[in-house]
Amino acid sequence: MKRIITLALAACMIFGAAFNASAADIKASGGFWVGYDYVNTDNTGKTNDFIQRFRAQIDIIASENLSGTVFFEINNTWGQANGKVGPGSGGALGADGVNVQTRRAYIDFVIPQTAVKVRAGIQGLALPGAVLGSPVLADDVAAIVASGAINPNISLTGFFARPYDADESQTTIDLFGGIVNADLGMVNVSPYFVFANAGDKAQKGSSNQGDLTFNEDAQWYGVALEVTPMPNLILSLDGVYGKASGTDAGFLVAGKAAYTTDYFVPAIVGWYASGNDSDGEGLMPTIDGQDFAPATLVGEGATGITSDAIFGDALGKWGVSLQADEITFIERVSHTVRVTYVRGTNDDSKDIKNWGEDDSAVEFDLVTTYSMYDNLDFIVDLAYVATDFDDGAAEDVDDVFKAGILAQYSF
Repeated sequence: MKRIITLALAACMIFGAAFNASAADIKASGGFWVGYDYVNTDNTGKTNDFIQRFRAQIDIIASENLSGTVFFEINNTWGQANGKVGPGSGGALGADGVNVQTRRAYIDFVIPQTAVKVRAGIQGLALPGAVLGSPVLADDVAAIVASGAINPNISLTGFFARPYDADESQTTIDLFGGIVNADLGMVNVSPYFVFANAGDKAQKGSSNQGDLTFNEDAQWYGVALEVTPMPNLILSLDGVYGKASGTDAGFLVAGKAAYTTDYFVPAIVGWYASGNDSDGEGLMPTIDGQDFAPATLVGEGATGITSDAIFGDALGKWGVSLQADEITFIERVSHTVRVTYVRGTNDDSKDIKNWGEDDSAVEFDLVTTYSMYDNLDFIVDLAYVATDFDDGAAEDVDDVFKAGILAQYSF
């Protein structure tokens, strides 16, 4: 009997060791947003929505050399069902809906005997953007990314991505790109390039091809630069040139100066992006251009899940913005204030998102964050825009007001 017990204990120890050897650490992170969103735009009336979002990221970590990640999201607008299937479903009475979105799903591993890290799967991929984010690409996309350091100061990244594939080879669009990051002490510089290989039947503006603004092969060359000439002062610069085959090239240049004080962080931002001429060419093509966000309503500049990008992106526009971040008068309460002048660079005015050279606006933004607890923030996000549109479908838009009130729980 003792022999049987001894053998059983030995077997348990062997199986236990095997399970421990293959076990992985599980880490979860994410957040909840719940709030109210109000927008009043002259030519489209008012929106009056209660909204919420849940995001959860799960990391399955086998070792420092191998892990996997999944990232899910659920969005709801209260009272809306959307056929109970797809994004935004499940907000109506009964609360049923198939609406779990797969934001990311990828594996990370290090190639043995090297320092090269590989990430493969649906992931967040952003090109360098030192001023306000990338005007070309900063989004979730199916990709393979390899990165490694040449020395402690210089690293290389190469990637392949497939943002669009409509089940036919002629509609497939593939991206190939590379990024160099060099930390030179007071100067950090990141040049990059991207090539897009577009199939013969790729269609810009197609519902199954997102915000695509080109339907031919395209290329981009850019650089992001940060300089710290003295303590607390950061100077940032972005420049990017992009061209689709058969069309005129476009570009964007941007600069920012920010100085950190004991009370707040004042900054000035400026940018210029080429626009379309009378032939409809000159606007830089983009894969996802909303992420260069100088203001709440130009680009995706809102805090949280409230409305943004009502005036489109920063391409085809130029502007100057005076900003102050991290303003604090009361403990656990901070403010961000922006005043931004924006003007179009296109020859012709088309609508509220595509401005002509005679179209302009002044936007006033105020974001207040109250940290109730370490993991809970209460946020008020306000924006008012006074417009001066000369022609086109948006000429009757005199002003836009937006208010978002949110609670954010992060874990």
